Amino acid sequence: MKIRNLFYFVALASTLLSSCTNEDDHDGKDTKRAVSFSTAIASTRATDTAWSEGDKVGVFMVPQGGTLDAALASNKKYSASTTGELTYDTEDQAIYFPSDGTKVVFAAYYPYTATITNNKIDVDLKDQTSQEAIDLLYVPTTTSEYSNASDKVSLNFKHQLTHMVFNITKASGVDLSNFAVKLQGFETKGTFDLATGTLTTTSGNIATVACKLTDKGNNQLQVEAIALPVTQLGNDATVEFTIGSQTFKQSLAGSALNSGSNYTYTVNISNSNGNPVVVVGQAIITDWITVAGDNINIDLGTGTTDPDPTTGTEQTIFTETFGSVEKKSNGYWPAINEFTGWDNTSFTFTDNYLTSSYSNATIRSTSTMDSHIWFASGKDAGLQISGFDTTGYTNLKLSYAITANASGNQSVIKVKCGNTEMTVPDLAISTVNTYQTVELSSLPENITSIEFISSASTNTAGYRVDNVKLVGVK
Repeated sequence: MKIRNLFYFVALASTLLSSCTNEDDHDGKDTKRAVSFSTAIASTRATDTAWSEGDKVGVFMVPQGGTLDAALASNKKYSASTTGELTYDTEDQAIYFPSDGTKVVFAAYYPYTATITNNKIDVDLKDQTSQEAIDLLYVPTTTSEYSNASDKVSLNFKHQLTHMVFNITKASGVDLSNFAVKLQGFETKGTFDLATGTLTTTSGNIATVACKLTDKGNNQLQVEAIALPVTQLGNDATVEFTIGSQTFKQSLAGSALNSGSNYTYTVNISNSNGNPVVVVGQAIITDWITVAGDNINIDLGTGTTDPDPTTGTEQTIFTETFGSVEKKSNGYWPAINEFTGWDNTSFTFTDNYLTSSYSNATIRSTSTMDSHIWFASGKDAGLQISGFDTTGYTNLKLSYAITANASGNQSVIKVKCGNTEMTVPDLAISTVNTYQTVELSSLPENITSIEFISSASTNTAGYRVDNVKLVGVK
């Protein structure tokens, strides 16, 4: 009897203990809810698809009003499907909503890396073998707030780098068995701050970048490269075509590469009686979608017939960086008519709005910007550069860097080439006192002067102009 009662007691205790354990687990499942993600990518990727199956994404969950340093879940690894759904790789990577209903926001990036220092990841574009692996996508901290009552969290990724495409058509009979395209003089490394969305180039890592080549068939090839955004490419920046034993280089110096933009060029390779040339047209800056730029014409002929007069080699005619400037003994910056440190001492630099007492256009610098032209707000001023010899040049193009001391638009500073006023694109100054590049094409032929003009009625911010460059084909 006692033994039977003992068995009964043990069985009852086991049942009660099991019930308590199951109840605890049930409560946990009710309050612990995994986050579900849906994603989108602005425009297309380098692979022309939304996602590749298994792409690895890093995700952060942050308390409402918090920063990445206070993240409740940091750099969790998720895999994307082709439909844009994200699934955690392993259970320890899963993100769960706070069980108390606390509101949270999310940030994410691609491609995933386990190495993050102070919320920064390394960017290295030297190896372009797999562009999917270097196509940096980013979602800043979401403005929408979520809680355990929410359905799916929506993440909208955007491109942070620059995409360059060369669509190549070769004439029948042209041998491209030893063909390559390279970018020269491009910086290849940087860091990306996941907390601020800031991409910073790590200077001193200029390298030759072998572009990705895809044979499309029917005499069509496509060459692609991903580059770091830059306000202005350096003087050594070129695109280089190797065709058999011949090499064709074309300068890209002074060009701007915008974040999230695509630059597409049509390349024609032929073998006629003309001289070998490469002519690179000016690219159009747009969102990361395919937009036609000007053609690149490559002529492999070695005959003696005169080349097509519309082709030739693009050459730099003039570059002015405004040397090095110091304040005068009276503490003021030198005016146009007083400055002597020009890069081009054989040219004439004039302010046609100069009064007898003072010029409203001066050469100056700041703690963060080297020598440049300053056009004061509310004043009539100008800079005319005279002495160009453009005889025999075609396809003249002018580029320069511009910024404002307050909110403004780059079209405020007018430009005249010879007697022709050019149309400066209407584009807001995106960041105060940070240069952006203006590129003007279809300049009149045989010009001898270029003039920048500031009007008192339209200049309400104060504008800076630097790095004036004129190129032409000859």
